[in-house]
Amino acid sequence: MTLWLEVDPRGGVPIYVQLVEGVRHALRVGTLRPGERLPTVRGLAEELTVAPNTVVKAYNELQRAGLIESRPGVGTVVVADSGEAVREQQVEALYGRIGVLVRDAVGLGITEDELWERFEREFERVYRRAASGERA
Repeated sequence: MTLWLEVDPRGGVPIYVQLVEGVRHALRVGTLRPGERLPTVRGLAEELTVAPNTVVKAYNELQRAGLIESRPGVGTVVVADSGEAVREQQVEALYGRIGVLVRDAVGLGITEDELWERFEREFERVYRRAASGERA
């Protein structure tokens, strides 16, 4: 049973994305470690009550990201350098969120100066708290 992985079909996020993010999260927190086997496509699809093609799509994306690989006779396993690959994916996701934020700001008519001012205030607030040991 894959207790570390859940999906919400009504959550508004495609299920394959939820699967990808679930595996990434499990890698970050150590629930999954390098060399561990992932469930088979069919097994995970049945367990989560999703289409096998959904699991295939998620596994393909994770493989392209360098987080897992398919080994003949063994199955799908977490690769050894997954920690760095996870960090790389997190950084890319962060940069993507910055792009969304800027597009949303432009769509709302927020000027570049207004956005920079707000960003600088938030940056100062977060880093000041981090320096004092508080959570942001």
